[in-house]
Amino acid sequence: MIAALFQQEKEEDEEFRAQLTHLEESVEDHPEDPSLRFNLGLLLWEKGGQFKEFKEKAAEHFVISAKLNPHNAAAFAYLGHYYSRFTADSQRALKCYERAITLNPDDSESGESLCDMLDHSGKETLEQAVCGEASEKSPRAFWAFRRLGYLHLHHRRWSEAVQSLQHAIRGYPTCADLWEALGLAYQRLGMFTAATKSYGRAIELDDTRVFALVESGNIFLMIGSFRKGVEQFQRALEISPQNVSANYGLASGLLGLSKECMNLGAFKWGASLLEDAGKVAEVNGQLAGNVSCIWKLHGDIQLTYAKCFPWTKGDHSAEFDVDTFEASIFSWKQTCHLAAMSAKRSYQRALHLVPWQANLYIDIGITLDLISSMNENYGLDLYPWQLSEKMALGGLSLEGDNYEFWLALGCLSGHNAMKQHALIRGLQLDVSSAVAWSYLGKLYREEDEKKLARQAFDCARSVDPSLALPWAGMAADANAREPTTDEAFESCLRAVQIFPMLFFHF
Repeated sequence: MIAALFQQEKEEDEEFRAQLTHLEESVEDHPEDPSLRFNLGLLLWEKGGQFKEFKEKAAEHFVISAKLNPHNAAAFAYLGHYYSRFTADSQRALKCYERAITLNPDDSESGESLCDMLDHSGKETLEQAVCGEASEKSPRAFWAFRRLGYLHLHHRRWSEAVQSLQHAIRGYPTCADLWEALGLAYQRLGMFTAATKSYGRAIELDDTRVFALVESGNIFLMIGSFRKGVEQFQRALEISPQNVSANYGLASGLLGLSKECMNLGAFKWGASLLEDAGKVAEVNGQLAGNVSCIWKLHGDIQLTYAKCFPWTKGDHSAEFDVDTFEASIFSWKQTCHLAAMSAKRSYQRALHLVPWQANLYIDIGITLDLISSMNENYGLDLYPWQLSEKMALGGLSLEGDNYEFWLALGCLSGHNAMKQHALIRGLQLDVSSAVAWSYLGKLYREEDEKKLARQAFDCARSVDPSLALPWAGMAADANAREPTTDEAFESCLRAVQIFPMLFFHF
């Protein structure tokens, strides 16, 4: 085996010497022939290994060849390689590469080398000009289109990036980087279907693309495909278990999926998903405890869990008597209370990190109101201002023109006059808020202003027929409107079909 290798090397060395001798004799006979000079230089360059003396001799012949034939792009390309890699003469290397690209814009090696040098020296404008000129000269200068695409992407010129990247992919159809970059450009343009296809192609070419998995997962969450989003984030976490973005996306996806389940009446399944989401969010909090949105998400998960955790009978094998029933109720209340307290702590931690985020004040206010509602004395305290109301006012002090914050104050306030003022103010800011109309109708009905209540519910239904509360109000208003029993039942049934959880009462 070793002898055969030595024999092969000996034969190759003899062949090299024979070729070298032949070319040297040809050059002596025809010293003005540029192709002979170039071929001799190429032989020394390729067969001389990394020995500098061979590279120097090759460069001498390339220089002579370029002088004899200044239109030989390959000679300038090799001179660029020599000056950049063996003499560190960047200025000469740049000039040679520029000449090579001018003569042959399809030369990807020279183009990439030139752009790398310009990029390292901070000459981005010149780099873009070189790529632009090459792409205009030749539609097959795919390296130039690729570089242009990346540059446009870096400067957030999404439309230009799409055009350049699409052209570059024709030359590099199996380049995962290009497909991933194209997906990002589509995503920023709001072309989500095209973005997911591009990300998908990048993942097909390289299944370790965490960025493509995370961003495609984010798109699926954005369009409401929570199950697909969860799958993408899980795949990303298999590759990078401590990736903060993937953990955040997975927790968000599980939260969205749980809400879908609960809207269908599958509360136990939804609660199970929330438990998984909470665990993921807690792990993420340990990875990046100084990121406010992580604690905000954990608070959202715990708050939803506290609101929607279903009561269950408990141990089905045990006898279900009064004591067992009371114990199950106590356990259920305790679970909801602990989740609400956990949500409050998470929101407070987020607020500590970003005290200027107005929505966190509202979140804390809603959570405090939920915790208070778990108290047996809820509604009996006659304090002028509840803490939840004060938190809502804190949010409004930062964003007084946010109609959702006024709506929150209207729901949290214990004073009917304040409720009415806040809800009307919210409607002044956004008259198409069906939720505000619904709660205003509910307030008027509690005040026995049935005509105003009907008008408010009608406005809510005209804006959003899929909202459950107005339909429930219509069903409860049977005596005032004197509808048939069937009509009242249909209204109530529609409310339950829209939102099967007991969320309001009349």
